[in-house]
Amino acid sequence: MRAALKNPRIMEATMIPMSKDVRELIGPWAEQVDNRALLYEKYALPKVWGEPRKIDNAGRWNVLRIVTRGSALLSEDAQRLRSEANGPNVQPEVAEKKRTYARIAESMAKVGKFDTDLVQAWNENAQKFMDDLRKSYPERLVTFEATLQSRLMINMAGGVVENAGICLDRCFGLPFLPGSAVKGIARNQALWEIKRASGQEKKKLLDAALLLFGYAKPDLSRNGAFGWAAGADLGNTVTLTRGTNEFKGLACFLPAYPTTKPKLVVDLVNSHYPNYYKGRHPNASDNEEPRPNYFPAVESGCSFGFAVVLTRWFNGLPLSEEEILGHARKWIENALTKNGAGAKTAAGYGWFQVGRTAPTQAQPAAGMNKATPADAFIDQWRGKLNTKDNFPAALPAMNQLDDDGLKRAFEAVIPEQERRRLRRKNPYWQSFTSGRHAEAGKSILKRLNLQLT
Repeated sequence: MRAALKNPRIMEATMIPMSKDVRELIGPWAEQVDNRALLYEKYALPKVWGEPRKIDNAGRWNVLRIVTRGSALLSEDAQRLRSEANGPNVQPEVAEKKRTYARIAESMAKVGKFDTDLVQAWNENAQKFMDDLRKSYPERLVTFEATLQSRLMINMAGGVVENAGICLDRCFGLPFLPGSAVKGIARNQALWEIKRASGQEKKKLLDAALLLFGYAKPDLSRNGAFGWAAGADLGNTVTLTRGTNEFKGLACFLPAYPTTKPKLVVDLVNSHYPNYYKGRHPNASDNEEPRPNYFPAVESGCSFGFAVVLTRWFNGLPLSEEEILGHARKWIENALTKNGAGAKTAAGYGWFQVGRTAPTQAQPAAGMNKATPADAFIDQWRGKLNTKDNFPAALPAMNQLDDDGLKRAFEAVIPEQERRRLRRKNPYWQSFTSGRHAEAGKSILKRLNLQLT
């Protein structure tokens, strides 16, 4: 053990925790493993493990290891670190640290080659599974495909890597949406549609939702989900007509697996004012060092197959099987296309289009009026001004719009929560009115008659 501690290369060979026999089988860096789920959940590199030095890049390298171009990206990291270590005026201890990191990145780049034929086999299996379901439950099944139009993050809060999880199939290592997630977004969509409906339409939607998702007594109380959506009195009325205050839902929401080849990519969020948010600095200033946090995501363009099957049925129900399944499909489709699935949907992640389609760029339809400069600006910058990164390019362009276009663009691209907090101490507005784009930012606020308080 002492010899291992003195020899960094021996120590590096035990940095991923695993038993001796497993290490002999799959290698010290799990380089014989080609399953992404295993690599990410069982053989992740800890930041601190039997090593006096903290590995700052451990989280990022764990993510890079499972994305589609992971090996190439890790090799580039290793090459860059070696180049920096051999640079001029580098302190010996810093150079040694970079060389150590380069060896670790290089070791993590060596993973079992992912079998691409396995992806095709799984895609075909998902298609066949839906075909078999149609044959087994010809009148009690609804299936359809939907295609990602933006990146997807699913189960981000789960897994061993903090706030960088992803839902991967344990056998194939492919991303998927769990049935519980599909049911959750459908139920949430149903509750909102019940809330917005009135009269007989509200009662009809509530009845369909109660049969489809099931309910317990607390769900129908004034503070329960269905009580909130339909009103407690209406919920109790529906329950009394059925003679029970608990009911198991009729449907099973199956996991949504990819029906086309998925691509995993690395994405990040970047905290620009970490000390300010931790209360260490009274003001957010641009001299703080950004701290990017990396996480895996499914690239847009991948299609997923969705399926809902009625596993129970009773005579005398107020709706037919076809009507119940119709509501299930409509609620899933509306949830996917209007609210998105997974994490960070408000930032544009997790949005789908029904059917198997390729991701498309917005194009003006033939015969329609040509897009105005404000329309083009909104198309280019919508969802991209949540942080200051794009201010230098976007604000001067925004300031060139005419008054009507400026007002429309401001409301479309500036996050609503920031428009509600027009304060000088707000980091967003500090960045908006400082730096190279300061004149444009101040001019925009002046033209809109907005003042920072």
